[in-house]
Amino acid sequence: MQVKLDDVIESLDFTSIDMNYYYNPKTEEIIMRADFLDDIDEDLLEECIPLPSQYDINEYDMMVDFADEIEDVKIHNQLYISLNGSGAFRRFKDTCINFEIIDDWYKYREKRLKEIAVEWCNENNIKYY
Repeated sequence: MQVKLDDVIESLDFTSIDMNYYYNPKTEEIIMRADFLDDIDEDLLEECIPLPSQYDINEYDMMVDFADEIEDVKIHNQLYISLNGSGAFRRFKDTCINFEIIDDWYKYREKRLKEIAVEWCNENNIKYY
């Protein structure tokens, strides 16, 4: 069994509350399952290995960890303020944009998604390239 790591990372990037991905070991393909679509054979999914869910990825914790790495006290504090309450994801990104660190956030997020993808592959004995 093998998979292209970039495909796993891309799937993790699009994973949401109503969209999950599965790896089919027979075809070595990643399958998307969206709650709003009913076009996946449930028997097929039983043969597949689920990729990490939105809860496994936990982007909120990722944002907290990113904020922890910011050495500038003002930016660090503003990021923490942005993470409180409803709308935290949007405020966090807006704060990153305002302080011109949005590219740093996306690089950090991509690095973390790659770590999650590699860990998933290793846990499931799937080779990646």
